Amino acid sequence: VIIVGALIAAGPQDWNLAKAFGFIAVVLASINIFGGFIVTQRMLQMFRQKR
Repeated sequence: VIIVGALIAAGPQDWNLAKAFGFIAVVLASINIFGGFIVTQRMLQMFRQKR
């Protein structure tokens, strides 16, 4: 939801410094979200029972 809102706020307007910072923020937020999924998967694998 946060990334979609940031993309809508960025919109197709002129390119300026604020838009550049917004783009960097969207990229970093995406990395944070997907990194959280990866860490969660690794943690869940640690607690699986071995057969």
